[in-house]
Amino acid sequence: MSDVEQGIPMESDIPTADVRQPRKRHISIVWLIPVVALCIGGWLVYKALSEQGPTITITFKSAKDLEAGETLIKYKEVDLGKVTKIELSEDLSSVIVTAALAKHAEAFLSANTRFWVVRARVAARGVTGLGTLFSGAYITLDPDRPGNFVESFTGLEEPPAVTTDAPGRAFYLKALRRGSIDTGSPVLYRQIEAGQVVNYHLSGDGKIITLKVFVNAPYHHFVYENTRFWNVSGIDFKLDAQGLRIDTDSVVSLLIGGISFGIPQGAKPGAPAKENADFILYDNLDKARETAYLAKQRWLIYFNETVRGLTPGAPVEVQGIRIGQVLDVGLEFDEQNQDFRIPVLVEFEPERVFPNDGTLTEDKRRQLIEGLVKQGYRAQLETGNLLTGQLIITISHFPDAPPATINWLGPYPVFPTIPKTIQQIKVKVARIIDRMDKMPIEEIGRDLQAAANGARRLVDSPELPRTLKNLDATIEEARLMMSDLRTTLSPQLSATLEEARQAMENASEMMKTDSPLQIRMKTALDEVARASRSLRQLMDYLERHPEAIISGKGKDE
Repeated sequence: MSDVEQGIPMESDIPTADVRQPRKRHISIVWLIPVVALCIGGWLVYKALSEQGPTITITFKSAKDLEAGETLIKYKEVDLGKVTKIELSEDLSSVIVTAALAKHAEAFLSANTRFWVVRARVAARGVTGLGTLFSGAYITLDPDRPGNFVESFTGLEEPPAVTTDAPGRAFYLKALRRGSIDTGSPVLYRQIEAGQVVNYHLSGDGKIITLKVFVNAPYHHFVYENTRFWNVSGIDFKLDAQGLRIDTDSVVSLLIGGISFGIPQGAKPGAPAKENADFILYDNLDKARETAYLAKQRWLIYFNETVRGLTPGAPVEVQGIRIGQVLDVGLEFDEQNQDFRIPVLVEFEPERVFPNDGTLTEDKRRQLIEGLVKQGYRAQLETGNLLTGQLIITISHFPDAPPATINWLGPYPVFPTIPKTIQQIKVKVARIIDRMDKMPIEEIGRDLQAAANGARRLVDSPELPRTLKNLDATIEEARLMMSDLRTTLSPQLSATLEEARQAMENASEMMKTDSPLQIRMKTALDEVARASRSLRQLMDYLERHPEAIISGKGKDE
């Protein structure tokens, strides 16, 4: 039987399977969007992390004009970061400002970096920060010197007088008192503002004031090693043995103090002063003009007369030339003579009299001084100014002075003295009166009565010759004193009285209410007072309303 007959299909009748290859699937473009977004996000995160700078904190006394998320931190008008948070300190005494800075700002941060708030400020020297009235306050910094990196700072309440990048040079001035000088006071050169006072501090022993000043370029080139600085604060009103003087340098220094500098008159400029060089700050221009002598010698001078009008600082002169000054005036009891005497401590500058050329030794100088004393040179009190009554000490030549020597023993040598001219007259008159008091007037009367009763008794009287001899000696001394008055003391006394008369006439004219000097002084002082009151009121108002500089004063005000 065949396959067909047996029901077995033929090969041709078996269907063949249609085997197809699977179709390739393509990624949809929709999936590219999140991938790209993820890459961009990752890049932004990386960039943000790589560019993220340090986060710092700055402590201020108050958060005036500061706002979190708004206040910027700038340096030379370039944005460095932004304030992110403002909070109170734990003791509520200050505010802590947190700020996020850019990466490149990290190079500016060190222990020496200073931060402060730039806002509109009104001060005696001018108005600053007017631009912040429109843009708002911001925080700026001064990198100062490089140092260790820190993240916490204490902000300045006032802008520093000088920043690190200011061209110029800093110097230090030493003074015994500050006067009216304050931080920001101007430093003047030929009445041109050339710098300012940066700061000042008291020395550890409390005796010296050190002021740091900064002289701007190009004026710092005029500060030499022999340059002198002096105080020009306010009005220098001085009434002393030299007379009445009123000096002022500028209106600015009149209001807020100031310092001026220059080289001594007639001196040649020395080498340029180095950075942070030390100088002396003199009280005034006259002190700065004086020749500086390093050698100082202290002496004692004892007086037995009144020294009313003699004060520390009074000059000691020889032939009208100042050679020193009075340091102290005291009082002590002389047990040997049972009397009071007045020790006056003076300071001489020997180089004013004996130039230090290297050939004059100390022993030779002593011999020269002893020779002058032997010739009759003595210290004497004189009236320096009749109007003020102030005294000075002069060393003059008195050929008839009693012999004296210098006492070199003790802490200070003692220079001999002689009473002043008026005192000499008083002493001589007192001596004559004393002799007259000692004259036996009663005996003379009895002798004269006896003479009237009988010539023999008068001649034989043993008391009359002695009485007449005493009277003759007294008359002779009176004659010598009158001769001395006519020849020496009378011209000096006449000249002194004439000088006193002229001084009193000048003083009387000056003190009259209608005198030109009184009128000018009253007018000037009134104008200064009015200007000071007006300026003070203006500064107070602008400090409270700095926007008034732009918008003006409100109608209600």
